[in-house]
Amino acid sequence: MEEKIELTPLEARMAQYEANIVLYNNLLTTLPTEYPAHLLEYKGAEDQHKIAASIENLDDVELLSKLWYADECKAAIRAETVELTKAKSILQILQTGI
Repeated sequence: MEEKIELTPLEARMAQYEANIVLYNNLLTTLPTEYPAHLLEYKGAEDQHKIAASIENLDDVELLSKLWYADECKAAIRAETVELTKAKSILQILQTGI
C-alpha cells in the first residue's frame, strides 16, 4: 500500500498552481499561436463574441477562437506563476521561522 503524503494547505495550493501551469503549457502545444495577417487586427479583442459574429468565414472564426484561447493560456501561465512565486515565498518564511 502506498503511503499518502499529507500536504499543508499552502503546499496543496502550490501543487495546484504547478499542475495548472503544466496543463496550460500542454494546451498551448495543441493550439495555433501565430495570427495570420488577415486576423491580426483581432488580437487582444475584448468583445470576442461580437467580432466572431461579424466574421463570415467559419474557418476564420474557429482559428480566431483557438488563437484567443492560446492567448488566454499564455496569460493564465503568467498569473499562475505569479501566485506560485508568492506561495513559495510565504512557505519559505514559514519554514525558516522568520
